[in-house]
Amino acid sequence: MFQNSTYLTAFTHISHMIHHKFFSLPKPILAILLVSNIVFAWWLHEKIGSYWGWTVVDLSNDLSFNLSTLLAVLQFALFGVSVDMSMRAFVVSINSKLKVFQVPAITVMAMTIGIYGIVGLLGFILLYDHSLSHILAAAGAVGIGAAYAFREPISDITASMQIQTDHLASINDYIEIVGDKDVYKVTQIDHRMITLEDKYHFLLRIPTRQFLNWKYINISKQPSKRGAKRRCTFTLTTHNDTNRVLSILNNAMQYLRAKDDRFYAGYSCEVESVTGGAFTYGICYECHPSMSHYASNHLVNEAVLHIFNAAGININSDIAIYNYIPIATDAKRRLLDIYRSSILKVLDDHQIQQLAANANLVRFEAGDQVITLGEHAQSMYFISEGHLEVGIPGKEGKELIVASLWPGDCVGEMSLLTGEPRSANVYGKSSGVLLEITKENLSPFFEASPQLIEKISQLLADRKSKNEKAGSTEDDPASRLTRVKVLAQKILKFFFSTD
Repeated sequence: MFQNSTYLTAFTHISHMIHHKFFSLPKPILAILLVSNIVFAWWLHEKIGSYWGWTVVDLSNDLSFNLSTLLAVLQFALFGVSVDMSMRAFVVSINSKLKVFQVPAITVMAMTIGIYGIVGLLGFILLYDHSLSHILAAAGAVGIGAAYAFREPISDITASMQIQTDHLASINDYIEIVGDKDVYKVTQIDHRMITLEDKYHFLLRIPTRQFLNWKYINISKQPSKRGAKRRCTFTLTTHNDTNRVLSILNNAMQYLRAKDDRFYAGYSCEVESVTGGAFTYGICYECHPSMSHYASNHLVNEAVLHIFNAAGININSDIAIYNYIPIATDAKRRLLDIYRSSILKVLDDHQIQQLAANANLVRFEAGDQVITLGEHAQSMYFISEGHLEVGIPGKEGKELIVASLWPGDCVGEMSLLTGEPRSANVYGKSSGVLLEITKENLSPFFEASPQLIEKISQLLADRKSKNEKAGSTEDDPASRLTRVKVLAQKILKFFFSTD
């Protein structure tokens, strides 16, 4: 891949353009070249009595090749090189100021051909002293013949110039062909062909004139951040509460966007059709075009299943979601689905079954304050549906949002286990459901198995160490052991204090 940068050496200056390299002289060498035209003209005046070599040469009457003829041809060549190098230096200067839209190399090549063609024609007229009208007529006839003979290459070159000059496509752009689900990456554009890379990393070389006639969307050149458009569908029976399903799907996409920045804000969840007693739900989303359909759909499905599990949704062989589950049974199943990622994973199967049987469902709406900074409470929560935001006091009394919590996350565990006041405010970002675990729920397990306190203290110490943005050094084993002992003492004092 080419970089948009300029490298200067002692004798060359190569500018890396959007699509190709082109040669350009550095400014000191260019200045010498321009001055050499003046010096050469002065030397001609001293040598042959004229500043312009063609004034003393007439090849229409004398075809002999002498010193005067050689000097006249050299003067034309020097003039042509000077004009060409001046044009290239000007383009380099323009491109250095325009960071996004730049003059492509193929345009420079076309301008170079035009410059040398004009200088050559001018030299032919002046050296042979022919009528300009005759020369132009002959040149026109030759041009028409050449244009017909090379019409396809000329069309390709013209199309390549249009693609690059109008910035329709650039290296590393992602192209979505209308009517084709695949997204292609532009890897090369030359004077006749454009090279695309498909999802299997195969390279496709397409004539530029053919590419210009395609209907396509250049995802990389959209005015705002957009991605490749994808769709994921699945079917659920009509026993489901449609509004609840759509709410959970929206929550799943918010969760996915928060976890993976390759997914963009443009998404929608909708009921696509009703067929044979089943709803077909569709999720339309946008993601970074470098992701394949399979990879992006896998992540979407994974996020949906995670949110479904956290919400305690029963997906049976018919993929049906039931709404008539008793509250107590619902709370138990929800906790059993998500406790493994929390500090409760230290409990064995029998203990977690007992604890889950006593879990409470707490519902919240968007904007509700679930936890208040500084309050003393004896409970923790697992997020089953919806999501929360954590805020702490910031400068000038403004609250600073420091974290987002999603289904499966827990909050308030430190206050539950140590009795310390809440360390932040927690708000509902959307409507949802929490699972509440209280001090009274946990006390019997600590009494029966005191070793659980040490295990939970170790987990809390590890979490706190990871969450804190420490200074230059990490905790050593001695510091970690001290932190675990302090937490264990706090838990023991809170749960078994005789005061």
